[in-house]
Amino acid sequence: MLERIMEEGLDILKNLFEFAAYDLSELNRSNINEKGSYISNLNYREWFEDPIYNLFFIRVDGELAGFVIIKYLSEEEIYYLNHFFVLRKYRRNNIGKQAAIKAFKLYMGKWRVSEFDWNTPAQIFWRKVIKEYTNNQYHEIRRKDNKGPAQEFTK
Repeated sequence: MLERIMEEGLDILKNLFEFAAYDLSELNRSNINEKGSYISNLNYREWFEDPIYNLFFIRVDGELAGFVIIKYLSEEEIYYLNHFFVLRKYRRNNIGKQAAIKAFKLYMGKWRVSEFDWNTPAQIFWRKVIKEYTNNQYHEIRRKDNKGPAQEFTK
């Protein structure tokens, strides 16, 4: 289900980020740029080369279904779910939940997941998944940028 992204997969990750940005545009009201793209400033290669990032594709029966980007914040000793995306085709059938739990199990320790205030569906999803995964042993705070909630737990 989770497959580490290798260098040759960076262009695929970039394409998947466009789908994610398109999906989010319904909620955050973002527009495409003059090149017909939503994303122009993410440096996927930098993530790939930086050991604090772990990049994964989500696959279902061998097919691409999304991605997970995990960042280790060494100053806080916490794993941060930096980006998470599941293609619409695979939603509502526990693919996201399964991928999230597999990601959490990869790195045992302290975790943080956060959402923007405007992304109510993500808030509902993450609260449900984290509540179940931790047996309701998590706490919720505000993001450091004060743009939404964050859930923290240790497993």
